[in-house]
Amino acid sequence: MNSETDTASEITLSRNGFSSMAPAVLFTGAAAWVIFLYMFTFYPAYPTTPGLSLAGWTWSACNSLNGFLHGRFVPLAFVVMAVIAWKNNRGEKLSPSMWGIFSLSLGLLFYLVSIRTIQPRLALIGVPFVIIGLVHFSFGLRFAKAIIFPAFFFWFTIPVPGLEAALTGNLQTLITKLCYQTGMFFGMDLTRSGSTITIGGSDLEIAEGCSGIRSLMALVMIAAVYANYTQKELWKKAVLFASAMPLAIVGNFGRIFTILVLTQLGMEEFAKQTYHDWAGLLLFFPITLSGLYMVDYLLNLKTRRKKKVKRTIKAKSDPSKTPIADQ
Repeated sequence: MNSETDTASEITLSRNGFSSMAPAVLFTGAAAWVIFLYMFTFYPAYPTTPGLSLAGWTWSACNSLNGFLHGRFVPLAFVVMAVIAWKNNRGEKLSPSMWGIFSLSLGLLFYLVSIRTIQPRLALIGVPFVIIGLVHFSFGLRFAKAIIFPAFFFWFTIPVPGLEAALTGNLQTLITKLCYQTGMFFGMDLTRSGSTITIGGSDLEIAEGCSGIRSLMALVMIAAVYANYTQKELWKKAVLFASAMPLAIVGNFGRIFTILVLTQLGMEEFAKQTYHDWAGLLLFFPITLSGLYMVDYLLNLKTRRKKKVKRTIKAKSDPSKTPIADQ
């Protein structure tokens, strides 16, 4: 009798959702969400920094000058992924748990230390723990597990000091050398001086913006999302995510080298202006996204072959698909 009652209540809870939760738990969870939303979005925690609140500081710190403009789109991506996580688990039992307080406390500790030291980046490090803790406390462990990736996706909003400077110089030199060596291999008349390649009397400077740092950051975010939602094994997710860097180099090389080719063909103005502005959409992302798909395909080649064999065997053993002999 007790087991039947428990099963019935669990089904009711799954179907009715919030309406089946205890009023005290529902009120406490809702109050926690409102308080932390206010703390992170509106509370002037950093009076000596632009933006005052953590959200305001993050918005101003993620800009085109430091190559972290992509950080402004992370909250929207989080909302989309959170909705997907909720839809995938909406049939699960809602089971609020006090264990969520531990993760919540860790995130809150980061926030308090960040206020004390006036280091908003510390608060951003703690944001995923706050989100996971709130979800665990309000809805249960299953929902907390489902929100782990969207929560840690917030780390893409953290502008890392010196990252652009460290990557830009190395990428700029690497792309310049690759384009120069490849052009010489194909018999192009090139000379190189630093990051400038001279072709047919025309100078083409591989500027810092052409190093691909912004495209790289965008591709890393795409690779993270693609890996999370297409791979099951952790090592496959890691490999697919790590492939973003070499693919970005390949894509950016293709973009810059085609500018050299067009210049060689006498279309210098078109290559340096119109084509340069549109090459990212026309060449970089098609190359890199195709590369991500190819890595995914190779990682799961054995699985695809097994599925193909199973489909073939099933088709052969299915009488309904056997051709009827002519009478």
